[in-house]
Amino acid sequence: MENSSITMNDNEADLFADLAALTIHDVKNSLNQLANDASARGDLNGMKIALHACEALTGLLCFYRSETHHLHLQIDAHDPSEMLCDLLENIPLSLRQQSGLKFSIEVDGAPGIAFYDRNLIEMVLANALQNAIRFARSQVIIGAKAQLDRLEFFVHDDGPGYPQAVLEERDAYSPVTRNGTGLGLRLAHRVLSMHENNGLRGEIHLSNRSGAHFQLYLP
Repeated sequence: MENSSITMNDNEADLFADLAALTIHDVKNSLNQLANDASARGDLNGMKIALHACEALTGLLCFYRSETHHLHLQIDAHDPSEMLCDLLENIPLSLRQQSGLKFSIEVDGAPGIAFYDRNLIEMVLANALQNAIRFARSQVIIGAKAQLDRLEFFVHDDGPGYPQAVLEERDAYSPVTRNGTGLGLRLAHRVLSMHENNGLRGEIHLSNRSGAHFQLYLP
């Protein structure tokens, strides 16, 4: 039997992306319900697994859209401080209580308004935040500040930090998470590179500063 390849035209690709989005939306709702049920019965591990699976599905859909050029930015004016507050508020109360972590936010140097795709940037930061929660010993700090002609978001934890192999790896397949598949950082790089202004593109930096330090720069 001869091998044959299957290709999709633009209309078929759009249809697949729409169907995938609807399916993922339904599955995400089910996973959120499972997370809520797990939280109600005090099953912190079960809640974490459900939330992680929910985030992975969202990332997978965005990655598919980016690879097939169906991922489009929706740039608008946003308040960086407000977005970070919303990120913290979205952490389930039971996870806050049972993790025993202290969460802090630093936005004194943040501009009142910045232009970016909030949904995509929030997804990247949520990935970094979940990673910090997973490895932090006692505290997690998130923040934003103006840096010359760029806006910096950062997520810091006081855990063991990124492995040296991750810090030295320059390929975009490296993982945001310290035990991930690599999809997270590759998608994050794609999202940031799409944000362009005056010839500058967004960037991501990983470093260890008494723990893992994740930086996201927007032009």
